[in-house]
Amino acid sequence: MRPVLIAAFAVSASLALLGARSAAAQPSDTLLQVVLVSRHGVRTPTIPPDVMAAWAAQPWPAWKEPFGNLTAHGRALEVLVGGYHRQSLASQGLLSGSGCPDPASIYVYADVDQRTDETSQGLLDGLAPGCSIPIHSKFPAKVDPVFHPVQGGVCRIDPLTAQARMLERVHGALSTVVAEHREAIGLVQSALGCCKPDFCAAFNRSKACTLPDLPTAVFGLSQGQGAYMVGALDVASGASETFMLEYANGMSAGDVGWGKVDLPGIQRALELHDATFDLLFRTPYLARREGSSLLARVAEALTGQAFAGLAPPEPSVRDARFVAYVGHDTSIAAIGGMLDATWAMPGSPSNPTLPGGALVFERRRSADGRERVSLSYLAQTLEQMRSAAPLTLDAPPVRIPIRIPGCSTGEAGYPCAIDDFTRAIRDALEPECVSRP
Repeated sequence: MRPVLIAAFAVSASLALLGARSAAAQPSDTLLQVVLVSRHGVRTPTIPPDVMAAWAAQPWPAWKEPFGNLTAHGRALEVLVGGYHRQSLASQGLLSGSGCPDPASIYVYADVDQRTDETSQGLLDGLAPGCSIPIHSKFPAKVDPVFHPVQGGVCRIDPLTAQARMLERVHGALSTVVAEHREAIGLVQSALGCCKPDFCAAFNRSKACTLPDLPTAVFGLSQGQGAYMVGALDVASGASETFMLEYANGMSAGDVGWGKVDLPGIQRALELHDATFDLLFRTPYLARREGSSLLARVAEALTGQAFAGLAPPEPSVRDARFVAYVGHDTSIAAIGGMLDATWAMPGSPSNPTLPGGALVFERRRSADGRERVSLSYLAQTLEQMRSAAPLTLDAPPVRIPIRIPGCSTGEAGYPCAIDDFTRAIRDALEPECVSRP
């Protein structure tokens, strides 16, 4: 990395750490509750191997774990994150620093996948080791509508509306997004050597086509199940995330993008992944339909009130001091889109949804008795993931305070008065997409 980049990264990291301390350390406030919406940790690819094979000139590096599963390295990283949360919460008086906490003080709810269950267990092994805190889940159900209300049949997405709303955001042409990220597309193409002749033919391109030659289009899934993207941006998004996972999982440098992509290259390539997610999951129409079921439960945990026709939260959720909903990058993107909340990490594109990263909602009481809610994004850096660096209060993950438009004040951490927060959530929700127990 060139000296100027090192200096820029150091300044950005220092500012991020300063922001984290400003958000978390408010001596006059008492921390009452923390609610996380977390992505699962580092996993193997979820794109079918035969699809990925059509993108690349070389065979992809092998993974030890099955398709779509949390890796052993990913689980170890979650233990580190859980241990950091214990230190942080103990330093603020929310949990004790040692021994098993009261089981009623912790509530963890996971989606039904192996990667979310194992992430939850790793988190608890760091937060409360050996304490047998239960993980709540709808497993063995195939779909949990708390995390996937559209796939679970709670509500539907109109494909024409979805396409129109996305295209409105890119001035009517997805090609503008590809053009804006031409350098990143070229970087991914150089690593992949895309594309195989049959893949080119599927797009009516010559058998010697490259990634920039492919068009990008959005289509609606059948039966109102959502929208999906095909073409250059979709391939680049999937490939860039795979490079990131290879790096974060600690693969040898020769296996990370076949040795053709270093960390700055991965960070540049991830622009394509985040641009794709911005369209598919942060577009307000899609975000509200995909994220309302989960956000309603987060708001109930924080306020003790009922939202969108749900019953008031059960005491196990309402009274817990630490609540975690462990889902996916789509969960974080949808909630960010619903709240019009944005964040950035040093070396990452806008609104990253990194493995193990989480939206962190904190409820605090100030000296005058007022309760307020603040929001931040917390995640390990890719370097911390790759090296499995220990996390402490002096060497923490990066934490970015987030402003909630129409709710946050300009104070440190951008807190919202509890009534303003409640109103902002009610305005953001799509009640017909909130699943019932």
